[in-house]
Amino acid sequence: MTMSATNKLTTYAVIDPGPNVLLEVMKAASPIAAVKKIEEKMRGPEYVAARSYDLGGEESLDGSDPVYLVYDLTDAELDDEGLTGEDAGLVRAQADEAGVVVSSAKG
Repeated sequence: MTMSATNKLTTYAVIDPGPNVLLEVMKAASPIAAVKKIEEKMRGPEYVAARSYDLGGEESLDGSDPVYLVYDLTDAELDDEGLTGEDAGLVRAQADEAGVVVSSAKG
């Protein structure tokens, strides 16, 4: 059985830029999928169902909606399993940014 590129999961690190804390390291299909998984864990499926997720830019950090920095750990020489909340700076320094994901209310 071969895996197609569409089913390939990437290891992402998701950072809350406000307190600069690494929230979680996880495998997901995309940066948006990673953020949805985290928000579902933190706030529940009803919350995620009522939200819209988009890739933004650095200007998104100045908005009022929750924003997450997502980094691709594929080529970073980091111990995915050993990273903790305090390692956000390390991830930002060594991993490639995969996107800035904005979570906003549908409507």
